[in-house]
Amino acid sequence: MAEDMLARCRALEGACACGRTHRMRTREIYIGEDWQAHLQAQAQALCGDGAVTVVADERTWEVAGCAAAQALRGREVQTVVLRGGELHANADSIGQVLLGVGDRTRLLVAVGSGTINDTTRFVAYRVGLPYLVVGTAPSMDGYASSVSPVLQDGMKITYEATHPEAVLSSPAILCSAPQNMVAAGLGDMLGKHTALLDWKLSAIATGESFCEGIAGMMREAVGICERNAEGLSRREGAAVSELTQGLVLSGLAMQMMGNSRPASGCEHHLSHFWEMRQLLRGQGASLHGDKVGVATLLIVEMYHRFFAKKPDRVIPVDLARWEARMRAAYGPLAEGFLARNPLDRAEATTAQEQIERILANWDALKAEADALYAKKDALRRMLEESGGPTDPAQVGCRGEDVRDALLCAWLLRPRFTLLKLAFDLGCLEEIVDEVLA
Repeated sequence: MAEDMLARCRALEGACACGRTHRMRTREIYIGEDWQAHLQAQAQALCGDGAVTVVADERTWEVAGCAAAQALRGREVQTVVLRGGELHANADSIGQVLLGVGDRTRLLVAVGSGTINDTTRFVAYRVGLPYLVVGTAPSMDGYASSVSPVLQDGMKITYEATHPEAVLSSPAILCSAPQNMVAAGLGDMLGKHTALLDWKLSAIATGESFCEGIAGMMREAVGICERNAEGLSRREGAAVSELTQGLVLSGLAMQMMGNSRPASGCEHHLSHFWEMRQLLRGQGASLHGDKVGVATLLIVEMYHRFFAKKPDRVIPVDLARWEARMRAAYGPLAEGFLARNPLDRAEATTAQEQIERILANWDALKAEADALYAKKDALRRMLEESGGPTDPAQVGCRGEDVRDALLCAWLLRPRFTLLKLAFDLGCLEEIVDEVLA
């Protein structure tokens, strides 16, 4: 399967009809019991006898970090073990890793999942060193990505970073992950349904580049994960390995496109909004993939309501009223996001052009939205079977958190999604009211 993934990516490399030039830079994907030998071989190929810095947290050090360091014996190995309860890719963790990179370091090895990978990848990019990752949980799809979501001054901002030279793990390591992390991985993957629809919507409404080949990779990755949803509840080795490979394939799709567009739409914006709000009020944040899974069910409903309504005109938006709403929703973070993504930011097309293009493609888009809505109960069942949450309250969200996210989370990124389209057309509030009625 791993070799098939790489072959699939290599077949898409080069200039594409979508207008992009795709590049796949990850050298190896290996999920097997001989992962230490592969780590040793990759280190030798990437940095010869140079020093290696291994980055882990307290749990992942026990799971695979110590074994990774042992596999690298015979060379200088430095270790950075991030300590503390709830870790994030932020200035603190990035600073700790930067301080642990010695003058002789020639390779970084991340041992972990989301926070460890995002932090190490960001540092590797900034110091100009290669890195690879030993995955410890099938909890998110960023293993093979080349961007890092980072918490900066309380804001979740996605930064350009670098790709992993290799993604390594073993079924034994992955199956040792807590069940909630396995369920989170499935939640993250099910979010690709709405992310892909957002991408296509943007391509039609604004002319954004859309690659059917990469979208097909994403659909394949989601299909792999869906077929294994039931087996995840029993921690079946084959199901967990398949989930992980689907997650890695998702990351490769992002790497090939050069951004997170194939894997992240407004369902991810809701997740990031909830995380920031929970951190602001000192509430422990639930897993990212858990929130994505819950958000996906809401966005499926939003798509259903939008296409049932068929907006055919632009309703003027009161920007002063919306700015006040954004400031109330984001609190101390509002100024930063309003500066990065102004409410009056012009898209490549006007709101009138957007609605005309959407109406011209209405039947095809509605058919996709309807098919996804028909699958909503199945998506909910998959999340439940894997042990994942399906209701906002299960991820620590209050009623106002859900409403504020649906109305305001699109401000997080200058990325066109269903929520941004509904805002531009002046019907966002009406549709949100219907969804939450």
